[in-house]
Amino acid sequence: MLKRIVIAAVAAAACIMPVQAEVQRGTSRLIETLEDSGVVVTVNPRSCKTDSAAGSYRWVGFQREITLCVGRSFDAGDHDTVRHETVHAIQHCVNAARRTSTDNPIIDDPDTFINFIEENLTPNEIEWIKSVYRESQWLTELEAFAGAKAYTSSELEALFLEACTLQESFDG
Repeated sequence: MLKRIVIAAVAAAACIMPVQAEVQRGTSRLIETLEDSGVVVTVNPRSCKTDSAAGSYRWVGFQREITLCVGRSFDAGDHDTVRHETVHAIQHCVNAARRTSTDNPIIDDPDTFINFIEENLTPNEIEWIKSVYRESQWLTELEAFAGAKAYTSSELEALFLEACTLQESFDG
C-alpha cells in the first residue's frame, strides 16, 4: 500500500514541481518497471532512521532491492535517488553479463568514462563523491551520480530493460 502512495505522490509531484528541480513524470513508471522486473523497491524502511543515505541498491543472491528514504514527501531529490539507484541496478546487470566485478562502471573505455563524468558533474560534486565514498566505490558512484543527471527516468527505464531483462524478438 505504501508503494502505491509513493507512486501516486511521484506522479503528483511531477505535475507541480518546476522543471529545474529534476522531478520527472517517468519516475513512477520507472519504479513500476523495476518492480515488475523483480527489483524490490522498499520505501522508508527502519534503516532510513539511522542511515544518512537517500537510498541504496543491493542484492543478495538473486534478490535485488532498491531502498528509498523519502521522508514525509517525495521531492526532486528523491526523483534523483531513483535514477541514481537505477544506474546501480544497470551496473549490476552489465557486470553480471560481463562476468566482471561489481566495482566496474558500465562505461568501460577510460576516455569515454572521464568525458561522461566531466560533462555531467561539477568538480565540486566529484570531490564530494570522493570524500564520502570509499575509493573502491568511486567509479560506480561517479557514474551513478552522472547518470542520474544525464538520463531521464524514461531513458533509464529503457536502459534497464535492455541490460537487465530478457527480451524476445520474433521475426514473424
